[in-house]
Amino acid sequence: MTLNIIPKPNKVDFYGGEIPAAEQPVAYRTDETLGEEAYIIDIQKNGTVITAKGEKGRYYADITYMKLAEKGSLPLCKITDEPAFSYRGFMIDSARHIQTVEELKKYILAAAAFKMNVFHWHLCDDQGWRIECETYPELTKVGAYRDCHGFRSKDGREYGGYYTKDEIRDIIAFCEERHIEVIPEIDMPGHTTAIVASYPWLSCRGVKVPVQTDGGIFKDILCAGKEEVYEFCFKLLDEICELFPGKRIHIGGDEAPKARWCNCEKCQAKIKEEGLKDVEELQGYFTNRIADYLEKEKGMEVLAWNETLNSGIVKDSVIICDWMDRTGKSEEYANKGGKIIAEDFYHYYLDYPYGMTPLKKTYGFSPLLEKLDEKGKKNVLGVETPIWTEFVEDFDRMCYMCFPRLIACAESGWTQGENKDYKSFRERVKDYNEKLLSYGVKMADEEEWDPSLKRRTKDMLKRWKDMLDPRAISVFLFPNKDD
Repeated sequence: MTLNIIPKPNKVDFYGGEIPAAEQPVAYRTDETLGEEAYIIDIQKNGTVITAKGEKGRYYADITYMKLAEKGSLPLCKITDEPAFSYRGFMIDSARHIQTVEELKKYILAAAAFKMNVFHWHLCDDQGWRIECETYPELTKVGAYRDCHGFRSKDGREYGGYYTKDEIRDIIAFCEERHIEVIPEIDMPGHTTAIVASYPWLSCRGVKVPVQTDGGIFKDILCAGKEEVYEFCFKLLDEICELFPGKRIHIGGDEAPKARWCNCEKCQAKIKEEGLKDVEELQGYFTNRIADYLEKEKGMEVLAWNETLNSGIVKDSVIICDWMDRTGKSEEYANKGGKIIAEDFYHYYLDYPYGMTPLKKTYGFSPLLEKLDEKGKKNVLGVETPIWTEFVEDFDRMCYMCFPRLIACAESGWTQGENKDYKSFRERVKDYNEKLLSYGVKMADEEEWDPSLKRRTKDMLKRWKDMLDPRAISVFLFPNKDD
């Protein structure tokens, strides 16, 4: 027998039989020996006992119990459950296209229903800055707006906006009620066109550039040779840390082309001054300075994308988000003691069509990567599934792309590998449709989940055609080549 619960509980002992839910008294007990998120639900004829260490465990137990009870009867059983991973994240890109506060809450409710516990909020990029900022007001006057709504056509309509501090606090409080940590991402040194558009002196050339209207990778990034750039970053992060009460922050670090650095006198002088080998080590130096400040001055843990490991000198306290690492540096990092989060591009990126990433493929991915040794496996904090919004312009489309694939990631984050079962998962997902609709979230129809080979080929060709941009490809292939 399998309970219609997602994530699938890790251990269930059935006593046999059922009892009406309305007649069942429930008592709560505390057990200090349990993990923070672990719980035990013991349903017997004379009543139910829910045991947990504290609030988190009781919260997750209640989610499970209410799902069991919603059809009017309860199976007599004992559920002993705890998550496989402590980090079970979802990322929303609000830089390329913005979601309203109410839309974000709908999405958060849906993620919380499946015991996700981290909201990684991508709030700035080349196409827009989305946080009210008093220290550097040009970020919202200039950096929050671009001359195009969609990425497929240049429609000439100004698009933009940002979240006020009160709106951000509202989202944070909403998440805290559901035991979800909010981690803001402030990209640096790359993906910073909106910042450079607001304050051109932050770049190597000091030239005014527009906020980008296309997706891709852009060469005008923060200058790593100017001391005033570091001071800017520190003051900016002061304000960000004051706004977000959590203990973790993401500083980006991906896709930072270094063509400008190669031709910048100040960057080259910094390389010589610090005894660095090249521009890759310069990014490592940049990352370490930012991380040192956040750790020592703000008491924060720092997350960054896996490209930051290319320098070979990034400090081992940085948590690495492994999204596309063909070199195995992330696994090597974990094997040596560093912490990583698995959010593989080929399995967990939700902005790609079901033809490229079918539900079965997402469900089947193991965060415990092949090259991890036993020590390395223990350093995998968990999983995360991002939705990037270059080509996802509205909330309904976002929900279609994310559900049920986000739910598959949620089960991988909670349910231990040997307990997973895709056939069972597909059936259990259907039982959540009404609950998601009650939140305002509409899943993709079942026939979309695992498309035929013909449909998969069509989806792949269309997606790559949408992304095809000779300038972006050139920068990706030749990141250190100047114009």
